[in-house]
Amino acid sequence: MEPSQPGNKFKVALIQMKPKVLDPEYNFTHAKTELTKAAEGGASLAILPEYHLTGWEPNDPKFAELAKDAHKYQKQYQDLAKELKINICAGTICQTAPNKASNGAVQGDADANAKPTMLNISPFISYTGELLGTYIKTNIWIPEREHLTSSVEYAQTTNGTAASAPPSSTSQTAKDLQHAGVAHSEPSNPPLAPHEVIQTPLGNIGLLICWDLAFPEAFRSLIQQDCKIILIPTFWTAFDMMPAGLKINPNAEKLFLESTLVARAFENTCTIIFCNAGGPKEEGYLGLSGVYAPIQGRVEGSFENGEEGMRIVEVDLGIQELAERNYRVREDLKGEAWHYGYEKGR
Repeated sequence: MEPSQPGNKFKVALIQMKPKVLDPEYNFTHAKTELTKAAEGGASLAILPEYHLTGWEPNDPKFAELAKDAHKYQKQYQDLAKELKINICAGTICQTAPNKASNGAVQGDADANAKPTMLNISPFISYTGELLGTYIKTNIWIPEREHLTSSVEYAQTTNGTAASAPPSSTSQTAKDLQHAGVAHSEPSNPPLAPHEVIQTPLGNIGLLICWDLAFPEAFRSLIQQDCKIILIPTFWTAFDMMPAGLKINPNAEKLFLESTLVARAFENTCTIIFCNAGGPKEEGYLGLSGVYAPIQGRVEGSFENGEEGMRIVEVDLGIQELAERNYRVREDLKGEAWHYGYEKGR
């Protein structure tokens, strides 16, 4: 469905699914079925969870093997978006990038046994099938750090730049990713630096992934660029809390998600579209996929638990505009008197 003009209401499909571990063909087929239903239901946008193609099983050698040609699924999502006429945030797709020497050159056969760089990438695809932008996860959750490389770390390895200087959209990092087949962007649409806004048919959209949610600076960076909607594909379970914490509060991670999602929406006068994996409660699945907005909180129709399924929820961007008129957060951030020292526009 071709979306309405930015600023109006639109429908988003939340696909809360439990990935079949290390079976991307099965998971893609399931996602395709749900995306077709979403388009038939009038959704202008659909979003999938993090790791939706493989689940999170990094210690199995097959996980890294599958990442070598995972970019092919991005192309399939592009074809599907064009066929169904629906914008798609394809959750995340773990892909390998070329190993780099300190000077940024691709390492040769002598380093063939070097550990590959694995990036967790979220593509945004328009209803015309065009890849409008990709985001590489920046804040890596503690158990992921043995396996994944953050966008800033990859830029540092590639360009020899400081970790505080993320790659620009025209950086060598972007060119290397294109050359490697990672995130098949058109030359005019290289992978995004953290954190850049994507101009879409639905308005200005920012992408974050899972643990990025814990860092308010990521949200500030996006809304200072006039981002209206922030999409967050996630794989977050109740068991991300250590056992000692679960003894104190078995629902600690649910409390974390519900509290933080609502707070981020209020404090940034933005709309957050959050899509988590779903599955049995006894396996730790929390779900809670939904639209979160200032004034409203969790929008009606969003998931309240971890059940698998697809739900279509209405997004009303007029509500966040009303919230901004009330709180004037964005207005203050743009003011010369803003006193917290954040770099304006980043």
